Amino acid sequence: LGDHYGGFTVWERDITQHVNPGETARLCVLVIDRADEISYGSGYAKHPIGGILRNVSIMALPDNYPQQVSITTDFDEEYENAELVVQGKMRTASQLSRIELKLFDQAGQPVELATKSYPITNTDLFKVRNRINRPLKWNAEHPYLYSLQLSFWENEEQLWLRNFNVGFREIEIKGNQFLLNGIPVKLRGACRHDIHPLLGRVSTPDYELMDVLLAKEANINFIRTSHYPPTEHFLKLCDQYGLYVEDETAVCFVGSHRTSDYHPGASQDDSEFSNRYLSQLNEMVMNHRNHPSVIFWSIGNENSFGSNFKKSYDWVKMTDPTRPVIFSYPGNVPDSIQAYDIISMHYPGVSGTMEQYGVKTESFSHKIKPVIFDEWAHVPCYNPFTLKEDPNIRDFWGISLDSMWQKTYDADGALGGAIWGMIDEIFMLPGDLAGFNQWWGKMDAHIHPGEYAGHAIGYGEWGIIDVWRRKKPEFWNVKKAYSPVRLLQIEFKDIQTNAAIEIPVYNRHDFTNLNQVKLRYTINNRSRFLPAPDVPAHAKGTIHLPLDEWPNDGAVILEFLRPDNSMIDSYTIHLNRTDTPEPFVASSTGIELLEDESDYVITTTNDLKFMIEKHSGLFKMLEAKDSRLIFTGPHLNLRTLGKQLLYSSHIMNDYGRNWKLRNLEVLKQDGYAEISLAGDYELVRDVAFVIRIYGDGSITTTFSLDKTPPEVIREIGVIYSVEDRIDSLAWKRDSYWSDVPIGHLSAREGTTPLYAESLNRYRVPPDKEWPNDSKSFFYNGMEDEQSEALSYVAKATKENIREYDLYIDNISRLTVLGGGHESCRLHKQDGQILLFINTLIDYPDIAWGNYSRSIMLPDTYSATIMMRFR
Repeated sequence: LGDHYGGFTVWERDITQHVNPGETARLCVLVIDRADEISYGSGYAKHPIGGILRNVSIMALPDNYPQQVSITTDFDEEYENAELVVQGKMRTASQLSRIELKLFDQAGQPVELATKSYPITNTDLFKVRNRINRPLKWNAEHPYLYSLQLSFWENEEQLWLRNFNVGFREIEIKGNQFLLNGIPVKLRGACRHDIHPLLGRVSTPDYELMDVLLAKEANINFIRTSHYPPTEHFLKLCDQYGLYVEDETAVCFVGSHRTSDYHPGASQDDSEFSNRYLSQLNEMVMNHRNHPSVIFWSIGNENSFGSNFKKSYDWVKMTDPTRPVIFSYPGNVPDSIQAYDIISMHYPGVSGTMEQYGVKTESFSHKIKPVIFDEWAHVPCYNPFTLKEDPNIRDFWGISLDSMWQKTYDADGALGGAIWGMIDEIFMLPGDLAGFNQWWGKMDAHIHPGEYAGHAIGYGEWGIIDVWRRKKPEFWNVKKAYSPVRLLQIEFKDIQTNAAIEIPVYNRHDFTNLNQVKLRYTINNRSRFLPAPDVPAHAKGTIHLPLDEWPNDGAVILEFLRPDNSMIDSYTIHLNRTDTPEPFVASSTGIELLEDESDYVITTTNDLKFMIEKHSGLFKMLEAKDSRLIFTGPHLNLRTLGKQLLYSSHIMNDYGRNWKLRNLEVLKQDGYAEISLAGDYELVRDVAFVIRIYGDGSITTTFSLDKTPPEVIREIGVIYSVEDRIDSLAWKRDSYWSDVPIGHLSAREGTTPLYAESLNRYRVPPDKEWPNDSKSFFYNGMEDEQSEALSYVAKATKENIREYDLYIDNISRLTVLGGGHESCRLHKQDGQILLFINTLIDYPDIAWGNYSRSIMLPDTYSATIMMRFR
């Protein structure tokens, strides 16, 4: 019946001449994975896509019916009234035939049309115009849809009928402004792949609905359909729930970043490929042009420019002049050629100033055209070593997005950005599938061997949700950073009881006045609603919050809700708060100091005995009444950014290896014992520790270095090792966001067991939330989770701690006391729990334009950490 290039677009074949009524017919489809495929679909998936990715259906149609139906809405200059234009082409010209139209509002009530019927006798074209007075407009915040019923009649018989959703909206570009219905919009986006945890590069209706609802919950209003068109069902959901869409044709890495098996793929100037480019582009545009959610077309991802892209641009502009077009990379387009209307840039730094193939932006802006950063704020995924040891990197990433979005929203000509990416790019192939590193999962120059293990392959965990659509730590960061309601002050000083406070607020909606939002505040666990103030979109105002009772904890919770009561954002307001931690006060009661041939033994007044080895100067044991606990340390924790392996994958330099004691002194002072030790590590010399043990079981550890390495650090602090009897931990900390949900691995307060009760199995849907996982089938292999492995929430760094408690038998035994600057994390090694207490941390390998602190130590460094044993 014919060939078709491309597996991502809808196409049809007429089988009328090949089937007979009453007889069985068999339709055979041969799927070929071509090395020169312009979509690069299999190369991107790291396995040959050997199946059909879209729905298959059989249709019975009359001999004549409308085709290529196009629906456009064009507003007048005041954006008040609109012209509804419905046009198309009949399959054949016919006699005594007509098109009929009916329009219904969202409640199902008919809308009066001046032209309800249009005769098409002796022609195969039709174009019907109707003026619609004051239609309700469609946008992502108010996705109002009308229903258009289009029918075809011949000889007074209805032969064909189809319903279309219609959103009245108009797109314009004026200078460097992108306007929707005359209003500048800002795109808070994410890039979305079709991902199914068991079926691969497939999008099913249930997962599509989850993706749309999760995007709305995360305050996302824009989806880039990378790197191929989405399904019709997905676009219908975007129309219904309100998401803007960048619809991208399946042309990827042409002449650019391809792997060896799909190389060279440089077809951008090859006329033999022109039909492949234009045919699937035609199918995308003609099938999706009637969706109001689609606001611009993309003619490919990260390609080398050539004549086939110029042909693609020209065809789109001729066929659909109502939408702009982008091309990435635009810097590859010669200045004399028009091939894009919006500048597409990938991976700006947090400053927004960058140059890519000759195109420059400053502070996320461009003076001539709108600029969209439709790949930005890359979710950590290429640094498996850090991801495995410290999941908190996923929470730290949120600082990048927040900084980018704040600057973009206020920048002239900055349209917005799309996070890479929305869903983890992981294909869990069957565990018994043959051919690893032969016809799938091949190790190539673009994947480091440490990045995946076993039959879970792909590009990595680069999503804000995982393949099962569970929320990862990045999800909440997106919701906060992209929040359309931003409080500009959350701490207030010198507030009197029963007074009121004025809270400055920034309404970062595009079409919603703040008074359309519900405002709920909670004091002392009692909630009530307050009318939100009149603050137009894109404007700043003030919330008058009465303090009709004084919060006992000095905190008021403010929540902003949509009309359906779903959460937009929440804040914790602090009144008369002081950041000064309570001073460290240890008991002045006495202690005992004993010495034998090999150890020092220090006994406190609460019956704790600390044993210190003479040959190392380190703790080796802790006794309490009849119990003993292996407790060793301290060790220096100093790691810096080392050799780059690939992308943002680095080896960390570890300066805390192989301690050698040079000097030890133990003295009994008034109320405490002081242990002073000096020595060297393999890579850093002249390291000193001064440990004070007080009568109540409190310990301070001061460490100092006479010469620090001149390198960007990952973390610095001390490590204590504790016998593997700890069963849970609790913490209190200061956080970047004023409000973090319970259960988040970096919540402001939390309690968690160290180990998960239920264990994940490969290719089996998990029955727990993501923070309670302990391994990744992508990074760690296909074996089941192990009951003795620390969960993500247990081992993730807790930054800016006030208290960090370790429990044995559900009783707090060890507390790290912080002043809001220290950080703690756990690691399990050789049957011991390593307690990392860091005074400085960073994630310098986060890369791809994301924020890092870039900490360089002074030549000498000293810091003190505090603990208390019970």
